[in-house]
Amino acid sequence: MTSSINTLLASEHIADLRREAAHWTSVAPASTATPDQPIELRLVEAAESGDVHRLAALDEAPEPAGRVLLAIVGGEAVAGLSLGDQRVVANPFRCTRDAIALLRLRAEHLSGSRPRRRGLRRILRPRPV
Repeated sequence: MTSSINTLLASEHIADLRREAAHWTSVAPASTATPDQPIELRLVEAAESGDVHRLAALDEAPEPAGRVLLAIVGGEAVAGLSLGDQRVVANPFRCTRDAIALLRLRAEHLSGSRPRRRGLRRILRPRPV
């Protein structure tokens, strides 16, 4: 008796998972950034603090404090980066890898500090024999 109930429950669960996967598969291509949807970066103003709060809630992370740089794709905030501690909150249902990379680069520009890299001249400098 129990095995037949388990089989029935398992088949229902599999059907639910397949329906959910089909839904997200049909949504996924439209949710990624395309060349037609540029990524806009801007500092958060008081009117946009709701966007940061929503992103933190979606990401299940604490809301970033201080000045926050937002990435906006298609009119929707998809990621935010705190300029103080470099913490990121992002929408887990969107492809945000490129937006976060741009946020980090812009934050680097705004802070005026750049990571030290060995210059190409130093690497390719001829050595005396």
